Formats: sequence, structure tokens, C-alpha cells
Amino acid sequence: MSGRGLRLAIGLLGTAWALLGEGLAFQTGQPPSAGFLHLAIGLTYLYGGLAIWDHEPTNRTGALMTAVGLAWFIPGFAHSEIPILNEVGLALEDTATVLILALVLAYPSGRLTSMVDRAAVVILAVGATGLNVLFSTSLFKLDPGPTGLYGGLALATMATVVIVRRWLIAPARERRELLPVLVAGLVFLAILVINLVRRITDVPDDVGAVLIAARDLVPAAIPVALLIGFYRQSERRLRAVVDAIPDRMVRFDRHGTYLAAAIESDEPDFDAAVPSGPRLHEAMFAAAGDRAMHAAADALDRGGLQSYDFVLDLAGGRRELEARVAPSGPDEVTAIVRDFTDVRAVEAEVRRSRARIVEATDEERRRLERDLHDGAQQRLVTVSLALRLLRGRLAAQAGSDPEAISAADEAASELKVAIQELRELARGIHPAILTEAGLGAAITALAERSPVPAQVRSLPDRRLPAAVEATSYFVVSEGLANVAKHARANTVSIAASTTATTLRIEVGDDGVGGADATKGSGIRGLQDRVAAMGGTLTTQSPAGQGTLIVAEIPIS
Repeated sequence: MSGRGLRLAIGLLGTAWALLGEGLAFQTGQPPSAGFLHLAIGLTYLYGGLAIWDHEPTNRTGALMTAVGLAWFIPGFAHSEIPILNEVGLALEDTATVLILALVLAYPSGRLTSMVDRAAVVILAVGATGLNVLFSTSLFKLDPGPTGLYGGLALATMATVVIVRRWLIAPARERRELLPVLVAGLVFLAILVINLVRRITDVPDDVGAVLIAARDLVPAAIPVALLIGFYRQSERRLRAVVDAIPDRMVRFDRHGTYLAAAIESDEPDFDAAVPSGPRLHEAMFAAAGDRAMHAAADALDRGGLQSYDFVLDLAGGRRELEARVAPSGPDEVTAIVRDFTDVRAVEAEVRRSRARIVEATDEERRRLERDLHDGAQQRLVTVSLALRLLRGRLAAQAGSDPEAISAADEAASELKVAIQELRELARGIHPAILTEAGLGAAITALAERSPVPAQVRSLPDRRLPAAVEATSYFVVSEGLANVAKHARANTVSIAASTTATTLRIEVGDDGVGGADATKGSGIRGLQDRVAAMGGTLTTQSPAGQGTLIVAEIPIS
């Protein structure tokens, strides 16, 4: 059973238990007024304890208070006509008092933290139960006389001393928290002591009646004090959270009317350029009133957190802000406003820096491609021409060595392969066609060279920034390479389309699917490169349904 289900069951069974106990007491002549008062106090412990338990399940105070509420009705069973219930009720009729002492000493954590406190609870439990067994039950049939009363007086005095000690040894910062509960506990024990003294000594009947009434009423102060204490704790926690939040807070109703803060707290020392309180509310609604009202309506009608961005042009400069709006009442919301100006400036600079790195890399690729084309490749072509010339002269001479001619042919063949490989290397570093003719022509060339039949479905209708074209080219190139290596596909399709702000690249195949973008460095490297341009690259590859790579890159 879940925690909340358990508490619900305890509440229902505890209510039935309380009504049964009070019903037994009523049958023996207990006045209805006294019975209703006793029932109300016990249920206050029971329901108040369950409420605290539900609010803070890890704090044992709620469970202890619930136990007091259940034990409160044990004395009613002392009036039962069933002998065993009667004896148990008489023996355990002071269990609630023992648990009240534990509750007071354990507040606010619900745990007895010192040996003295634990020993006091054990002594009271053993002593009170022992006195009841000796003088109340039929086991020993002893005449209580003054002995039992003096024993009870000693136990009550001990409990009072322990409570006072708990107050004296508490740190100064805790005493204010402990005060309501400790005072209520002391008053309860003081009234208990006075009533024991009253029974030992003779007092006027009217004074005795007042003391008895006080004894019956005072226990109600303890659950009330506990609930007040927990309310104050929650308020202090909320205040601490509010004080710790490095943001502005604005409360307003559904109609946009500014509301005073629910918790008065000194605001952090923000940059004076950003207003607060009513001035922030006024500026926010002037800049983004429609969005603020829409977010408030959504938060109230749908529940949950809503957010929107807005910009304020202030004396200290332009500020980029985000408002997060959540319901804080039946018809009001609280907006936490955070200044993201510096963060977004840093993010923008990081994006620009990454883009500059990509552009510098592409420029270096182009330089290497030019150096290979204009340098090494041209020299190899020159050597190839010289070999052809040498081979022709050798063949023209009478009596030329056939082995020399064969060696020249072999050298020319190897040189041709080297030139082809060098061209492929240069194309891999940075294809010349991309620089000269643009992305459309470069994608077409990739499709024509693809080992898997490739269909080009669409191409850009204009030239794009060099870094965008280079990134897109390598997305297509890597996608086609992966299809050839892993997909076991029959066909592959390529699409490159543009909007006013974005270039979308798609490379899809009809292969086996099941590609994992987290394995291998190719796709991860492309994701990093696309992200450096401010874009995204995603891979969809369900098993048996092919693979689709989609890149979206900003072009403006």
C-alpha cells in the first residue's frame, strides 16, 4: 500500500476506532458535552497528524501525532463489558500521555535526539503502565490510596523537568521554533500535576471543577501548537527560497492587475538597470502585455508552468528577459523574471566563435586543395608528360631496350594512378566544384559518383554562404559514404531545399536501418559541425525501414 493510501486507511479506521471508544464511554454515563470534547481533541490529533505526515512524510512528527490520536481513545475501552478489553483499556489508559511527551520532546524532527529524552519516555511509559496495572486493573486489586497518586506526581514532575531541559539546551536559533509546542506541553503537564495535587489534598469543589475542566481542555493546545509550528516552518522555508532566488518576482491576476507580494522579503541587489515590483510589472506589460496575459490564462486554465521571452529597452541598455508564469492562487499567477542578457550574449559569442572556427577550417581546406591542385598535382602532370616524351624517344631509337620502354610504361601508369588519387584527396579536402559552381553542382557530382544509385530530388536555387555550403556538402558526402558501407540499400535519395532562413538537407535510403548515431565518429562529427553553424542534425533509422539523415542549417 502506498504512503497516501496507508494514511487514508489509518484515517478511516481511526475514525471508526474513535467513535467506538467514545460510544463505550457514553454508555457508562459520560456527559455528552465531555464526550464530544474528548472526541474533538482526539480527532484533532489524528487528522492533524495525518496532514503533517502527508505534507512531510520523512518527518516523524506526523506519525507520532497520529499515534497520539489513536491512543487517545484507549481509555474508552476501559468501560467495555468484555473483560480483556476492559483490562487492556485500564492498563494502557495513559499511553496517549506518554506519546504526547515523546511528541513534545521530538519536535520538530519527530526524533528523540538525546539519551535523556529517550530514557524519560521509557520511564514514563513503564511507570504509568505499571501504576495502572497495580492499582487500576483486577490483576493485583491493590488500593491506590496516596501511593499511586504520589507515583503519578513523580512521573509528571520528571516529564516537566525533561521538557524544561529540552528548552534550556536547545540552540538559541531553535528556541523560537520550539516555544509554542514546549509551552503547550508544559501547560498540559502543569495542569496534570495540579490535578494530582488536588486529589492528594482537599480543595474546594468549585476549584476542583475548574481544574478538571482545564485538564480536559489543555491537551487541545498541543496539536494546535504543532500545526502552527509547521505552518511557520513552511513559511520560513518559502521565504528562504524566495530570498535565495536571484530573480525578480511579479504577481498579477488574470486581468493583468499588479498584486502586492504574498511574502514580504528584501529583494537581492540587482543591476539598477532592471526595475522591480510595480515598475517591472508596468514595463513587462508595456513590452509584452499580450504574451503575459496569454501565459497567465494558460497557467490558470491548464495548470503548470508557462514561459515567454521579452525585451526591455532601458536606460542601462537593452535587456533580454524570460518570464516563467505559474498559478499562485485561484485567479492569480506569479511570474519569475530572469535576466538572460549576459548569458545569451555569451551563447551568441560562442556560436559566432564556433562558426569562425568552421569558416577558418574550410578556408584552410580550400588552401590545401589549391596547393595540391596548383602545386603537387601540376608537377606530377609535368612529370607524366616528360615520361611520355621519354618513352616516345626510346621507342624511336633503333635497337632500344624493350625493358626500358616497359619500365617507362609502368612508371607512366603508376603516375596516372597517383594523379587520380591526389585528385580524390584534394576533392575530399575541399571539392573545387563546390567553390566554383556551388552546392547544387557539388551534390549532383556526389550523386553521380555514388556506388549506390542516387536520386537528387531538389537542389538550392541560389548560392549560399561558403560555410553553409561546405557543411551541407560534407553532410551529403558522409551520408552517401555510410549508405555505401553499411546500409545494404538499393537506392538513396538526396534533397536540399531552402526557406528564407534555413537550408534543409535530407539523405535517405531503403536499406536495413538500425543505424546508431552514437557509434562511430562520422555522424557525431557532422552533428558538431552543424551545431557550430547553429543548426541541428538528426538521424532516423528504425530497423528494416532504412535511414534518414536530416540537417537544418540557418542561412541568415
